[in-house]
Amino acid sequence: MSYETILYEVDDRVAHITLNQPEKRNALNWQMLSELSDALKKAEIDKSARVIVIKGAGACFCSGHNVAEMGEAPKHIDERKWSEIAMSGEGDDLGLSVWDSRAQVQGHIEIPLEIWNNWKPVIAQVHAHCLGGGSGIALACDLLIASEDARIGYPPARSMAPGEEISMFAWHVGIKKAKELALTGDSLTAPEMLDYGIANYVFPMGDLDKETQTIARRIANVESELLMLSKTSMNRIFDHQGFSQTVRNAGEYVSLAHYRKAIAKFNKTIKEKGIKTALEERDKPFGGIDGRYPPVDK
Repeated sequence: MSYETILYEVDDRVAHITLNQPEKRNALNWQMLSELSDALKKAEIDKSARVIVIKGAGACFCSGHNVAEMGEAPKHIDERKWSEIAMSGEGDDLGLSVWDSRAQVQGHIEIPLEIWNNWKPVIAQVHAHCLGGGSGIALACDLLIASEDARIGYPPARSMAPGEEISMFAWHVGIKKAKELALTGDSLTAPEMLDYGIANYVFPMGDLDKETQTIARRIANVESELLMLSKTSMNRIFDHQGFSQTVRNAGEYVSLAHYRKAIAKFNKTIKEKGIKTALEERDKPFGGIDGRYPPVDK
């Protein structure tokens, strides 16, 4: 597969996958998810790579799902369009719309689980915004290295759906804090990411590339099959407690949320005023996209 939305290269036993749509703040669409999935599989069987690093080009790691481009079910899951019924929250053909809504959700749930189940260690190199669907990618990685200006959260909870990402937060920050994030759409700062154990390290932006590469190469000193066994044994601890199944189950709640009037209103605003205005109106009562309690300096 040739890549148009990501970059892939291997350097000194480290495979680098870069989300490469900086003009869209690396917002996820079906093409990018498909290419990311392919690159993860490619790196998994690439004997020259022992570690995988996922990062974002431009101003941020990932701003979330591109809702303007994800109104159809992914073709590899369902050939039919995700119906207008699911988008509007109206209509009587619930059988079809539930099917299509579930297919759409299942399409983007798979990527975090592919990262989680990849036989090679995957490191998220996160700078600035890591929001919405981007947070799911980062949380699924085995290590997370962040810049000092990093923010991770799920703002779509303010208007759209709880998201499988929220279920992943619960495993990292505990149920009380995860509920706060789910109920407000607020985000965590880099120091908080470090305190909660989401981030392994936080570095100044100017040092992020170098330090992430140093950590990746340190891991790559270990033989590939030993890395696989170590990662798998750690994952099994969480999977025996229900991690993977919890992520999958969260998709059911996302599908149900598609029928709420709040989502219909949000999608109507997107169509009539554009995505920028829709997001501004959504986030205004919360103090903007980075609004949170207690407030912190940017």
